[in-house]
Amino acid sequence: MKKWGVRVAKATMGLIVVLAGLMALALWHGNRDVATLSLSERQQSFQRAVGWMRAHEAQIINENNVALWWFVQTAAERTGDEYLHGLVLKYLAASRASDNSANPWRRVLAPKAEVVLDIASTRSLAPYHKFFYHALTCVPVPLDDGDTSVYLQNDVCHPQPTEVWIKDPVCTTHHLVGVMLLQRAGCARREEVAALERDLLSDIHQQMQLDVVVKDAYLQRVMMLLWRGDREQVKPVWLSRVVMAQQADGGWIGGRQIPEWPHWAQPWVIRAQLTRLWPLGFEALGGGFHASAQGLLIMALSLPPVPPKGQP
Repeated sequence: MKKWGVRVAKATMGLIVVLAGLMALALWHGNRDVATLSLSERQQSFQRAVGWMRAHEAQIINENNVALWWFVQTAAERTGDEYLHGLVLKYLAASRASDNSANPWRRVLAPKAEVVLDIASTRSLAPYHKFFYHALTCVPVPLDDGDTSVYLQNDVCHPQPTEVWIKDPVCTTHHLVGVMLLQRAGCARREEVAALERDLLSDIHQQMQLDVVVKDAYLQRVMMLLWRGDREQVKPVWLSRVVMAQQADGGWIGGRQIPEWPHWAQPWVIRAQLTRLWPLGFEALGGGFHASAQGLLIMALSLPPVPPKGQP
């Protein structure tokens, strides 16, 4: 019995050493030094992403996630792309025809829009969506415990091992989106919000160093670091892996993938197969607009900015 126990202990220790070694190798691989993508490679990736938007225009024009349209709008402004600019206008026209013109969510794309407050409409929203509403209207929204003013603190997504890695991988990036809207509306003291933004960006940078699986949260982290952080902190390998994850049609998939692996071995491909075999046991992946809008903005932010019209 003692010999059996010793064998089990040795086998367990060996397994721990192997797993630790594999984890260390994965972290090195996800943060290794690689050559910076050339301007031509980044431009090609961006144009392929625009091509995906063109090919799926009829489908995505009805997507009412206004944050995603903010990403498309920002990509249009950054690059001066006329098609993307026109696409956003088409979305706005379609949404006006089917929605209340005084809806506060319109301020995501039109910050100075006249709106009518409707706190009751936020009752069924996720907490971070309630914070977005607060940021757009400068009016705190009730939560189960307190109100959305708690998002003015930097510990909403702490401790990270449980709140981010286990519970909600996009907790910090969503928090930062709300802070950006809050800054734009001038709803809080500039110094307070600037300090909060720095803390969130620091957390996101730390998360990127530990994350080696490209997925929706990975795309969001790279996007926020390029958009609001120190661009020099975005490692070339992170941007390179985003481009490697771009699909043949120019879009991105939000499911888990290791871009260096063959297509058939990708976790999202295996999950898609399982979904078809056991639809009740595996939830299907969402559509491509969510991930592709983020990928589009990442590539737009990686390019030199185009001066606004009328400026040299």
